[in-house]
Amino acid sequence: MTSPFSVPIYEPLPYVLSGLSFAQLPLYTQRYLSDIAKLVPPHAHGLNTITAERSIISTLLSRSLEGNDIALVRQRREATNMGRDYEQGIPFQNHAQWHAAAQEMRLQTVLGVLLPQRGRILDEFMIKFDALVWLDQEGRQNYTPGDWQRYRDALLTPILDRTSDQLVALDESVRNRSVSDECYYRGPPNSLYSRFGSSRTNASRVRSWRS
Repeated sequence: MTSPFSVPIYEPLPYVLSGLSFAQLPLYTQRYLSDIAKLVPPHAHGLNTITAERSIISTLLSRSLEGNDIALVRQRREATNMGRDYEQGIPFQNHAQWHAAAQEMRLQTVLGVLLPQRGRILDEFMIKFDALVWLDQEGRQNYTPGDWQRYRDALLTPILDRTSDQLVALDESVRNRSVSDECYYRGPPNSLYSRFGSSRTNASRVRSWRS
């Protein structure tokens, strides 16, 4: 039985750049706008340029997360397969203490390495994303901090949703391939141990990685 995939939830910090001059921006934000994106004087910029740069960093975010996605899915699949084999009493994996230790090590890899790595990738993206929001002031000179927060969130939510969809799609692809290989090599799974034998939902992130 395979529990539902618990997608890591990223909570960005509130938008805090509204009302600041360029000189008041954090230094890393200034460097991104002036030296990398080249969207502040003496470089020229327009609305199309900001939109294009936002598209570029969104694409780079997806690519940056690919390795992390693969590692997370691999850990989950190995944990799932190990748990299934243990339940079925397959030799070499039937020692309870060894099984518990292996699963705990796998959980520590996810929570202690992969999820923090994912958070850092998204944090770096948010520096650039919020810098572009700050720059996108045409027609919004009278925005309040609350207006800017809502504007930023409206732009950001679809991007974060796509990162989650990308991870879920990879997991589903690997799961479907695993099921196909299992049917080919083993024949139809025994109904008692079929990974499709239950639709019980498990919302706990930790328990989902122990499954």
